Amino acid sequence: NGGESDVGSSCGYGGICVDENNNVTIADSRPEKTESIELGTKWNIMDNKLLATAAVFQITKSDVMEQSPNTTGYESSGAQNTGKNRVRGIELGLSGQLTPRLTAQAGIALMDAEILESNVAANVGKTLSNFADRSAFAQLRYQATDAFSFGGALKYEDKRYAGQPDSAPGINAEGQYSQPIPSYAVIDLFANYRLNKHADVRLNIGNVADRDYYTAGYRSGSFLYKGDARNVRVTLNYDF
Repeated sequence: NGGESDVGSSCGYGGICVDENNNVTIADSRPEKTESIELGTKWNIMDNKLLATAAVFQITKSDVMEQSPNTTGYESSGAQNTGKNRVRGIELGLSGQLTPRLTAQAGIALMDAEILESNVAANVGKTLSNFADRSAFAQLRYQATDAFSFGGALKYEDKRYAGQPDSAPGINAEGQYSQPIPSYAVIDLFANYRLNKHADVRLNIGNVADRDYYTAGYRSGSFLYKGDARNVRVTLNYDF
């Protein structure tokens, strides 16, 4: 759960656990645990040309490393296995052939996250930071000829709120989440051309509209993680 700038001596950012005297106490910490429960179904439709899937799931993470509250300092043991959170959701998917030349993939996930335990009592019952309740994607691919195909993809992520990993977002004096990150949708385009039986060339254009969007935020709101700007990539594949 690292990847943040405070990893040095903060359990909550994937760093080393220390006590109030900066003594390393990682030996006192327990591994984080994850329990995943899922129930799904698959259906072949349209004469087995399309595959439809559905699943309900619950993911519970316990013994989560948390940063000690600034008001109380580090606990004497330095072991911060004080967090627990849960995500419940449903995921729907569809993939296959719409026509002999047009294939499609699509999916949507509707989720609800909740902090179940925390060393900060006010966090209990809140959502997870940097967590989008709704996300979706769709892709279409058209086989124009035996050698040439092209298509596009759309990705959507719902709004989220900046904060520390595996914990609740920041709250303002009115009890509202203080660092909102807007939802976004990104369109990508691609094309593929088969040169011969050994080689093909692929063109990818990411974020074709060159939209500014953000994927996560630091808990203070001092900086955000910005998504990729428009980018173009050409790939040549050769099979020996």
